[in-house]
Amino acid sequence: MPANDPRAPVVHSFEMDRDGGRFVELGRGRRVFKWYDYQAPSPEQLDALQQEFDLHPLAMEDVRSFDERAKVLDFGAYLFITVHSLTRQNGDMQDHEIEIFLARDFLITIHGEPMPEVDRALKRFLGDPKRQDLGPDYFLYLIVDELTNNLFPMLDHMDDEIDIVEEETLDRATPQTLRQIFELKHELIQMRRSVAPMRDVMNALAGTRYGFVDTKTALYFRDVYDRLSRIYELIETARDLLGNALDTYLSVQSNRLNEVSKTLTIIATIFLPISFIVGWGGMNFVDFMPFGDPAAFWVLNLLLLVIPVAMLIYFKRKGWF
Repeated sequence: MPANDPRAPVVHSFEMDRDGGRFVELGRGRRVFKWYDYQAPSPEQLDALQQEFDLHPLAMEDVRSFDERAKVLDFGAYLFITVHSLTRQNGDMQDHEIEIFLARDFLITIHGEPMPEVDRALKRFLGDPKRQDLGPDYFLYLIVDELTNNLFPMLDHMDDEIDIVEEETLDRATPQTLRQIFELKHELIQMRRSVAPMRDVMNALAGTRYGFVDTKTALYFRDVYDRLSRIYELIETARDLLGNALDTYLSVQSNRLNEVSKTLTIIATIFLPISFIVGWGGMNFVDFMPFGDPAAFWVLNLLLLVIPVAMLIYFKRKGWF
């Protein structure tokens, strides 16, 4: 594409500082805007940013704390937005927070660790010339779209783990199975805690209450809201499956305990008459023969064999084992 082609993507300038911040001027025509991206900014950087754009102290307090739920606040000249992303490694769910300032002519993103989703959003924005006319609100959509896309593979993988847990619960339930059930439930609670407020933020941006989001872009935020709603439903479904798996595990363990108790009871019941016969016969030995009759010795031994067999047959017919 020729360099002077008006449809070509425009990057007016690109600057990075040694503290991890970068400045990019994007767009064309009346939709040119400045994008400031900071990773783990220093207090001096935040002070300079606050002074340059006259950012509200309450918003900057939230930026410095990095411990806020997803939300959107209207400060008149700009929107302050908090969004979250989730990553999962080796069963450990990590929540990552991004603070965003959105105005007509600038977009500021602040995060505490590297965010590959932001880089992918920039690549998508520059990859399509038509997006250069859509402004910072559309670039914000691309960022949250990338954050949302990460959740579906994560849920698919957790769904596979839940299937394995369900099979283990029925076949060979162990204490490790119970531990895995609780770990998965804890991760799903973390996901729900992050997704539910994010859904509310996307619903707010998809509405018409804020003038910083174009009507066309609002439709894209509506799409993200719909996907987050679907993700929320999948989370609830997964939690229900884990709840059923937990009930099944407890039921299996209870049945196993009942089986063990029944087996021990049968053994004790069988040995009860044997103990009686041995004890009673032993107390009545006269010169090694009970009652002085040699035949009594063999009768007692025969009873020790016949009684247990008869009791086992009786228990079997009763269906006790």
